[in-house]
Amino acid sequence: MLFKFACYFPAETPHFFIINIESDVWMVELLKAIQMELQSLGEDVSRTGLWLFKADVPLQPEEDLPSHARLWLHNQPANSHLSDKRKIASLFPNGPHLSDDQLDIIVADGEVLELVEGLGDPDDTYRRKVKKALDDRLKRFPPAPSPSDLVHSSHKLAELLGGEMPSIHLGRPGGVPVAIFNPALASLQRCLDNLEEVQVTRSEVERAAKYLRCAVAFYEDDAHRQNAIKELVDEAIGEKGEWGSTLSWADNIKPDGSWWYNSFLLLVLELKNTLGLSGDAPLQAVFDYSKIVSRDKYKRFREFGNFPIVLVGATGNRFEISIAVCLGPIYVTKLLTLDLSLGFHASDNIIRLACVFGALSRCRLNLRHYYDSVSNLKPPRLSCLYPNPTLVDRSKTLPALTYRQFLSRAGRPTSALVDLGNMTTSMYIATLGDTNEVIVKFTARYNEAAHRLLADVDLAPKLHFCERVIGDLYMVVMDRVDGTSVWQFQEDDKPVPAIVWKDINEAVRILHAEGIVFGDL
Repeated sequence: MLFKFACYFPAETPHFFIINIESDVWMVELLKAIQMELQSLGEDVSRTGLWLFKADVPLQPEEDLPSHARLWLHNQPANSHLSDKRKIASLFPNGPHLSDDQLDIIVADGEVLELVEGLGDPDDTYRRKVKKALDDRLKRFPPAPSPSDLVHSSHKLAELLGGEMPSIHLGRPGGVPVAIFNPALASLQRCLDNLEEVQVTRSEVERAAKYLRCAVAFYEDDAHRQNAIKELVDEAIGEKGEWGSTLSWADNIKPDGSWWYNSFLLLVLELKNTLGLSGDAPLQAVFDYSKIVSRDKYKRFREFGNFPIVLVGATGNRFEISIAVCLGPIYVTKLLTLDLSLGFHASDNIIRLACVFGALSRCRLNLRHYYDSVSNLKPPRLSCLYPNPTLVDRSKTLPALTYRQFLSRAGRPTSALVDLGNMTTSMYIATLGDTNEVIVKFTARYNEAAHRLLADVDLAPKLHFCERVIGDLYMVVMDRVDGTSVWQFQEDDKPVPAIVWKDINEAVRILHAEGIVFGDL
């Protein structure tokens, strides 16, 4: 008997469609037919990512059907999920609904279930817009050429690293300090900035000495250099890496060395035999990372982690360390360059290198802990796109903030991914405690005394927090005040109101009196 099912896919762009199918076939055949129909409607869905539910939802009124279908899914009756391991006739013994005004089957994928999960949450719409912006940015990463080809082409480099919205920020023209987004990377930066505080053992020093002797030697090619150092590097990092493995799922890239935790990349190393020949090892490590993190296999984790990684370049006797995160664009911060040599400063170089290896090993363990949380989808959704800084002063405590929204350069809330590569500050809306709405600002310079002076006379918002964080920035938290920035007035070609100039003159007078500013401002 031929069954005619009225089906509905209540996504952001919903679809109603009819499937005609024989009643004596298995449900998996119905699932295949629904997948093909959705693909013909422009939906990128897989059969394993679809769920079918036996529904009893009225088709009218038509404008309310999306919300009614999602609400039905939210409160779905027991046993409504349709198994693909049963025959259609056994699940629909009476066939589809006799009337033409009822849905027979509601179809859901992961995104539909997210919509259902967000019902009643006032922040859900904003989060979905941000997630879409994140996915769209990662789709822009080119599938080819290979990292080794990229580093030899100035044109291809400019395409990836330049333009108005670069996919990768390497500090040219700018970039945000990566350490403010991940405590494990911040801890590594603190260690590398203060190597004298890193404790090392005799065996670690001996290992560093062996590596240094290998690094300063000359080899026939990259392969011979790799064979000389890979066991030492594995021991230094604390785990055996994958050397020269081809990643068929990531455009067949072949990193020289990579260290993983489950499916997450913790550290990647690229090696070059001689400085100035055969490309740029640190740059190639960045491209390895971009090829990996932009794959769809990580799509389900993008709301929960920013994929922190350590990038290592080993070129002859040079040893370089960078860190990176993916916030849509990839941001990279170079932390250390060691030009190793024997001779007069051999002892200092060995001790320094042993401390660096120790810091890398500890960072690997910290990243494993971070990815445990990500793999279990524990962090709040999209919290990974907001800063998670580490204070320079260990005796201080970060304020209890919940980030809510990005702020544009004009100081306006936005669901777009703000390009931090061309900013000198980054700003966010957050709540402090339960309800107090605040602005969180990260900037290289800030005068706390001046702010508090002006706040005392209502010429600046109340200041809650101002401390230095790893990454050489200030983290500033102040009350949020509604208004329009002077920058926005200039962009809109509108005159700045007279009251603004009056308040500015008063603020300058106060700061002059306290000796904070000088001259004719």
